[in-house]
Amino acid sequence: MTTDEIRTLLEAGLDGCEVHVDEPVPGKFSVTVIGEAFAGLSRVRREQKAGAPLRDAILDGRLHAVSYRTFTPDEWAERSA
Repeated sequence: MTTDEIRTLLEAGLDGCEVHVDEPVPGKFSVTVIGEAFAGLSRVRREQKAGAPLRDAILDGRLHAVSYRTFTPDEWAERSA
């Protein structure tokens, strides 16, 4: 899969979230998702929510290695300050 294909799946499945996808090493993807959808969720629950749109691609083998970083808009703003 390409970064654009992954971004498209995530944007479609995570309404209202800002999505960034990088491929620092061939075949290994790093996903950053920013949205209010993560407010009040544990780290594990956030990763589950962020990864849900990619579930089929992972199960059928099109996608192998993905890491997730999730933030609310306030958390993202604090990182940039």
